[in-house]
Amino acid sequence: MKLLGYVLLLLNLLAGAAVAYLASQSWAKKQEQNANALRYYLQKDGLPQEGAPLSAGVTDDSTVPMPVSMGKSHTVDAVTVKFLKEHFKGTETGTYSDAVPPASRIAELTRLKGKFDGVYAAKGSDTEKLAFLVGKYSGTRFLPGPLVMLADTFDERQEYKALLGEILWPAGAPKKLKLEEIAANAKRAKDVFDAKIDAAINKPVAGKYVEDVAAIDASKKLLQESEIAAKQVADDQKIAAMAFKAQMDEVLAGTKKEVDPAAMAAFFQFVGDSKGGTDAEVKGKSRLAVDAVRTAAKKLHETILKTGLTANDEGDRKRRGTILMQCLDPSEPWQKRVVLTVGMTDYLAGLQDRIEREPDYPTRYERLKDYQLIKFFEGYDRAKEQARDLDRLLARQVELRVAVEAQSAKAEGLVLQRKGQRDAAKAEAEATELTVNGLVAEQDAVEKELFALQTRVGAMLRANFDLEDRVIAAEKLLPVK
Repeated sequence: MKLLGYVLLLLNLLAGAAVAYLASQSWAKKQEQNANALRYYLQKDGLPQEGAPLSAGVTDDSTVPMPVSMGKSHTVDAVTVKFLKEHFKGTETGTYSDAVPPASRIAELTRLKGKFDGVYAAKGSDTEKLAFLVGKYSGTRFLPGPLVMLADTFDERQEYKALLGEILWPAGAPKKLKLEEIAANAKRAKDVFDAKIDAAINKPVAGKYVEDVAAIDASKKLLQESEIAAKQVADDQKIAAMAFKAQMDEVLAGTKKEVDPAAMAAFFQFVGDSKGGTDAEVKGKSRLAVDAVRTAAKKLHETILKTGLTANDEGDRKRRGTILMQCLDPSEPWQKRVVLTVGMTDYLAGLQDRIEREPDYPTRYERLKDYQLIKFFEGYDRAKEQARDLDRLLARQVELRVAVEAQSAKAEGLVLQRKGQRDAAKAEAEATELTVNGLVAEQDAVEKELFALQTRVGAMLRANFDLEDRVIAAEKLLPVK
């Protein structure tokens, strides 16, 4: 072979090597571009909804099934574990994070449920567990827990907060619960939270969400009807009380001797009578109406805590999972992990959903202010009327007190007079007693003298009778003429 042939052969070999090098570089560049495109779509749309978690002992080179659509003409069916680890790099330090990356949203939620149970169990007491789930008060400010943040409605949020106890105003702190109440409420809050995780993990149940909404609406309607009935009873009681009070004023004023029994009975049918034979007679219409409102409110409370724990559809299921992960931990590593799991689109949709589901506080405040203003003036009018009635009653009581004091002073004068008369009568009685005692002594002496005289007269009579007997006897001895 001539020298020219060798040169041409060398040039061909070099050209082939260059082509192979350029082809490999093009393939590597294309792989990098595909990886970047996959990261973009994963960051935008998140991981697939369904999928098993990574098995233990997988290597970085292991492949994970992950169907991801990157446009109309290209779909990725699987990725490597190394790719997932790089995708979730920097998210391992959150409270609920893990070194193993998730392969799907459901896999992450399933892992998260076990992780949350461990964090919950590590709380030292039922009080800490309840505060961890529901939240706690710091002065007048409420610091919500994950359960309150997951509430879909204002009523649901209030029911969760009520597990901490009734709020005492103006202190703004919850009423202290008993230990057994705290334990029961902590368990109830955990059951509701577990149900919310299950609603994000399990597939929707057909018709269950509609049934829950209907049950809540029925409970709300029952509460509204009982409140309207209680208001009517309160108005009727006010009328009966005013009629009863008017007659009492007439009795106090002395213009009437006694209250009309019919008016008294009409009033006491509202306030009840402890000696009544039936529950209605004992409690009265007012307490029965209040009991009905409390029963309806309790039923609504129980209904809210037991319903709304099932996803409506797949979109709602995704929404629940996204919001649940968002609410657990505000730290940057965890929120980054959530974004990379659900995608920026669903993450922002979850934030928007949470914002929209928050109550319109200015509007609600204005309605509450108007309501409180109306209630204030109603209470003010009642208090004003009561103050006037009490003022009239006080004036009457003052008049009665003055009359009683005058009567008391007069009685005291009569008592003193009677005491003087008693003392004079006593002195007179003592003097009379002395006189009578003297007369009795004199009479006793006279009686003794009379007795002695009677004794002598008797002796003389016996002597005369004896003398007469002797004269008669002597006469009988004389001769007859």
